[in-house]
Amino acid sequence: MKYIVLDLEWNQPVSNRRIVKTPIRLAGEIIQIGAVKLDENLKTIDTFEVMVSPVYYTKMNRRVHEVTRLNEEDVFKGIDFQTAIMLFKEWCEKDKEEYMFFTWGADDVYMLEDNLYIHNMSASWLPEVCDAQIMFDDQITMEDRRFSLSYAIWKFGIKPLSAHDALNDAKNTAEVMRRLDVDDWLREEPFDRESYA
Repeated sequence: MKYIVLDLEWNQPVSNRRIVKTPIRLAGEIIQIGAVKLDENLKTIDTFEVMVSPVYYTKMNRRVHEVTRLNEEDVFKGIDFQTAIMLFKEWCEKDKEEYMFFTWGADDVYMLEDNLYIHNMSASWLPEVCDAQIMFDDQITMEDRRFSLSYAIWKFGIKPLSAHDALNDAKNTAEVMRRLDVDDWLREEPFDRESYA
């Protein structure tokens, strides 16, 4: 079993009036995919990163720009969503071994499913997903609340990579996971995509 730590960055509409509402309400459009592939011992095997050129929210939301430091020129150098997903799926499956996703929180999974849907692409290939944010709270803080990735990094004394870059956030999440008992979590708390609903 391989573990793929996934992180996404997405652009948002510049105002509520500009939200795409059909065929679904699209809260954000993916502009960057970052992932780290880990073996069963949580050692990094490979990384994946791609910039995605938006088609629905082509004007960069000011808040997204402030957080990610990405501008319109950066994202328009990206590739189209369908190609990005095809490359990502191939990368996930290239070892021909079972894999599951780890994310920090559930938002990335929802966003990925919505973006697949609006681009008429199937989500059936998505694997089981485990929420590292919940695992961190269950094993470390035990406060039944959602802590930020930056808090977990601080709590463990990890030197962080720059936040709000998809690959860096995936790497930061992987570093936090290495300080948790993933095997115990998976034995006790099996998660799949339906559990996010």
